[in-house]
Amino acid sequence: MESEDELPSLSNVSRVPRAVTIIVVSIFTIAVAGIAYMNPGAWFDLNRSTPTEKLPISYQLAAVDFVTPRVGWVVMELPPHDFAVLRTADAGETWTRQIAGLAGQIGEYVRFFDPSRGVLVLLGPQAAIYQTGDGGGTWSRHELTVGGGYVWSADFVDASHGWLLVQGATEGQSLLRTEDGGTTWTGLGNPVVYSDWAYRVVFANPRDGWLYSQSTGAYVYKSNDGGSTWVRIALPAPRGGWPSVQGGLISTGEFFVAAHPTQGAGVVTTVVGVASRNGRARVGGVLLGYPPLRISTYDGGRPIINVYADVGPYRYSSIERVNPGPLVDTAPVKQFHLSSVDGGISWNPIFTPSSFGAVGYIDASNWWWIGSGAAATSSDAGVTWTETRNLGVPAPLPGSLQFVDSDHAWFGAMAGTRPLVETTDDGGVRWTMILLPAVAPG
Repeated sequence: MESEDELPSLSNVSRVPRAVTIIVVSIFTIAVAGIAYMNPGAWFDLNRSTPTEKLPISYQLAAVDFVTPRVGWVVMELPPHDFAVLRTADAGETWTRQIAGLAGQIGEYVRFFDPSRGVLVLLGPQAAIYQTGDGGGTWSRHELTVGGGYVWSADFVDASHGWLLVQGATEGQSLLRTEDGGTTWTGLGNPVVYSDWAYRVVFANPRDGWLYSQSTGAYVYKSNDGGSTWVRIALPAPRGGWPSVQGGLISTGEFFVAAHPTQGAGVVTTVVGVASRNGRARVGGVLLGYPPLRISTYDGGRPIINVYADVGPYRYSSIERVNPGPLVDTAPVKQFHLSSVDGGISWNPIFTPSSFGAVGYIDASNWWWIGSGAAATSSDAGVTWTETRNLGVPAPLPGSLQFVDSDHAWFGAMAGTRPLVETTDDGGVRWTMILLPAVAPG
């Protein structure tokens, strides 16, 4: 880790031209603590027309991962604390359940690199890594005891190069790297300065990586050498500085910064600012932790816990308020979004057409936004957008819009308790709805 005195600040920045909208923060996880191999016919037949046993009444689509226009996987979260991985090789016509298990404390990371090779990492205590070389037909399992065995985050860019963010029993956080698919791991130390905390590591390629982190300032962490060293970059503030929240200044509080690569040298960063508490006055809040991101604010009567959606690329949910206070006009915590197409050298504020929906990336500059029955595109990394057009699709799960190429894309959605996926093969002109396995009658 480089010394904080040597960390550079940005000089080439853009000013915020208009009021900032509230947008869902870009973060991820899927809950799972253990995996069990199971016969695909033991729970249910995944041919949608002839289910043999009853699926749970309510289950949640948690991930969509396609590597070709026809071959892909979805992850389901099943009550009370289970999950299942399903695969299709015919663009959703049929599905096969490959692996299932018990959900756990923090979650799991899933990534497929091609139709054959994929990885699944159990997060939290007693972490483990599962790997497949035959498209999920069989999986190997290895315990992850490195760094103390408590894994906060995992990321792989290919079948060889991967990273783990772990919490040791006595030494705090540490970043680990593998270049042989997890056979051996190299310790890289704590990626953040002592006063900060890292929550997630995300790499664009074997060299360029970013962090989700918590700081007393709006800082983003970046590595150009595979995680060996990290720089802390000060993000540009809106014109006039960070605005007030419930009477308190964000600049005196905490910042949650989620930096996620788009494509190539592109990166999108979400900044969530939390003003410091001021006694019992309606001022500020406390960042409780992640995942999921939880922020406690105060309405003068009792705390309000805001739970923020995980939108990228795993576990999808909506912003919700837990135990809301009597004052309904309490302002939500401020969020700001910036994008860069040059690896963080320069930044621009971005504003999606709506606070809700899903954003996907064809390349660093060309983005799509899809909401409930509407769509828009951007050719400048989210700075400006076309007028929204009507689109006959349900609201996508945040973060689920994924491109295979410029013509083929997928996203996930929930129709009540029924999960589904939508796909296009003509660049988004027409979309096809595919219902995932249905609940059997009786």
